[in-house]
Amino acid sequence: MNTENQKKQSDFWKGDPFTGFVLGAIVGLIVGSINIATISFPWLGRLCFLGIWLFVGTQPRFKDKRTPEQIAKDNEVAEQRLQELREKAEARQDERQAEKEQKQIASARKREAKMQKNELKLQKNQLKIQKHQLKNRNKIKCPKCKSTNVQPLGVHKKGFSVGKAVAGTVLAHGTVVGPLAGFAGKNSKKTDFVCMNCGKQFKK
Repeated sequence: MNTENQKKQSDFWKGDPFTGFVLGAIVGLIVGSINIATISFPWLGRLCFLGIWLFVGTQPRFKDKRTPEQIAKDNEVAEQRLQELREKAEARQDERQAEKEQKQIASARKREAKMQKNELKLQKNQLKIQKHQLKNRNKIKCPKCKSTNVQPLGVHKKGFSVGKAVAGTVLAHGTVVGPLAGFAGKNSKKTDFVCMNCGKQFKK
């Protein structure tokens, strides 16, 4: 009975039923999707699937005429091609990873060089400030305790003095000497200092 059933099946499927099934499934899915979106014809996708499956599976022209040895050889070739494709993909992935790592290393080196440059610039500025402070300390002394341990507070620029102008006007009885007294010392620049020993504030 089993041999008779196998004979009947082989007599019916004279083509390539596996290829017909796969091709019919793909075409049926596409046609069914288009059918749902447009004309909505009942069972159109399934009918296409069954028609292609039966047509390709029952027609002798679609039957694989290769011998088992040829099929095995073709399978080996296909496996070798797949292995080559996998190796190429892995090699490309390794190259991309190496390029990415090199870019990261180069970026890190650039950041490190920039930080070192900024540190050197900061050190130069600090040395410049220290030299300036030492120079000022050697020249400027506290008028009270004669200490050179002084720190600058800021530049003091005198402007027009209303008090001096009023006092000059009172002393000169309204002459032009009063306004001139208000401008006394106008363009003179002085720096405020503080003594770190006694706390005396003075100008130089």
